[in-house]
Amino acid sequence: MISAEKLFQKMPKVVGHRGASGHAPENTLASLRKAAELSTSFVEIDVTLTQDNSAIIQHDADVRRCTNGSGPILLKSLEEVRALDAGSWFSPEFTGEHIPTLREATDILQELGLGLNLEIKPTVGWQIPTAVQVAKELLDYWPEDLPLLISSFAVECLIEVRKHLPEVPLGYLTSAIPPDWEKRMKEYDCASLHCERHYVTEDHINAIRSAGYRVLVYTVNDPEEAKKFLGWGADAVITDFPDRMLGLLKS
Repeated sequence: MISAEKLFQKMPKVVGHRGASGHAPENTLASLRKAAELSTSFVEIDVTLTQDNSAIIQHDADVRRCTNGSGPILLKSLEEVRALDAGSWFSPEFTGEHIPTLREATDILQELGLGLNLEIKPTVGWQIPTAVQVAKELLDYWPEDLPLLISSFAVECLIEVRKHLPEVPLGYLTSAIPPDWEKRMKEYDCASLHCERHYVTEDHINAIRSAGYRVLVYTVNDPEEAKKFLGWGADAVITDFPDRMLGLLKS
């Protein structure tokens, strides 16, 4: 696995959110391909578990929002999840797009040469089993030379992943930045802090960078706002519309 130092050397200033989710259904192979088409070299996607312990790429605990189905993913088999249409809700042109497995996403990422920020999104109560399975699968087939950053709001996932993947850089995900952020970063052995754009200040970024950590800001879709955060010293912005930020990639 690539070290934190090398990973952040490779990470661009703009990271595609759930692929290029402003242009294609989020967390699908189509969204990853679209991100690459838009000259994005790094993407963020979400991983969770099915009932039969398969790691799949999906943000929500329920399939209702992004498919033609309904119900909790943790109560569905991989076969049931794969039968769902995960594209037509976004646009008719994506009808038939399915929820990919982590393995399928990895294969496409390798083919396209995209670095990955993988966010672990466990069903509440299923943090440890989710982290264990994701780590197991990554150990099995993740390409050694492909950049990988694992992040999560669920600190149990970060702690568990670290046991299995001691070299992979970890990102601490939060909305508002807690007063004891530095203590938490050390405790969870994180290399980066990922924070929601509404709560980020220049002082936050300066303090976090001065302490030796990286800062990623999400979800930033306004180029002027992105320029502000990057001007303050943020390492990257995560966006639904990477194409809006092409000028920032060259700056």
